[in-house]
Amino acid sequence: MKRYVRFIVLGIAAIFIIYGINRFVTQQVEDPNNEAFVAEETNASTDSTQESRQEKARDELPDVSSEDWSLTLVGPDQPLEEEISSEQLSYIPNTNMQLDNRVIEAYQEFSEDAQRAGHSLVIISAYRSVSEQDQIFDRRVTQYKNQGMDENQAVEKTKETSTEPGYSEHHTGLALDIVDENWQQSYSQNILEENFGKEDSAKWMAEHASDYGFILRYPRGKEEVTHINYEPWHFRYVGQENAEYMEKYDLTLEEFLDQLNEK
Repeated sequence: MKRYVRFIVLGIAAIFIIYGINRFVTQQVEDPNNEAFVAEETNASTDSTQESRQEKARDELPDVSSEDWSLTLVGPDQPLEEEISSEQLSYIPNTNMQLDNRVIEAYQEFSEDAQRAGHSLVIISAYRSVSEQDQIFDRRVTQYKNQGMDENQAVEKTKETSTEPGYSEHHTGLALDIVDENWQQSYSQNILEENFGKEDSAKWMAEHASDYGFILRYPRGKEEVTHINYEPWHFRYVGQENAEYMEKYDLTLEEFLDQLNEK
């Protein structure tokens, strides 16, 4: 009889032990203060937010063709297919530089509003033909060779600030290198320099460019996409709706074109 009583007591004890373990484990999983639970909930929330953002981006994607003239892609991996005709080019007022004539008015508004904001913009370069780019590239290679570099070293050094002929966005007539008067006067020997990005004028241009259809073409942190180092002076026309979308979703031209081609 005692043996049966002992079995019953042990059975009841085992049931309570199993129940207690189960409650503990369940509480650990469901406890909103549990680190694993919080991490899982945070990851789920992040994934949901990203999916929501991507869905919103798809809904807001401009209805434009990737073949549109304003979205012509030229870069280190994308050579110019055809040079712009001289009839399509016009001189920028008060300069000896040219742009695609469809861009002139937008740039003028950009420049005038910058002036009102206290920034006198200076165009360092605009449209360049392939032959002009060839001359610029060869001249810089020669300069570096005169400093003691061999041919390969001089070419690689030149590529840090100049694109090879036929691969420059300046061939499109849609790109400009812009600084301000103070920077030009203070750094005349080294105008196109990364530190320009710290200037108030550079910050203003980067913030407001999309209002006029321009983008900062080679932003910091996107070098693996553009294959061009950060250039706070290089702006490119893509159209206002496209520019505002690209700024909102932090896209380069390459990434924007990928989205258009996927829709």
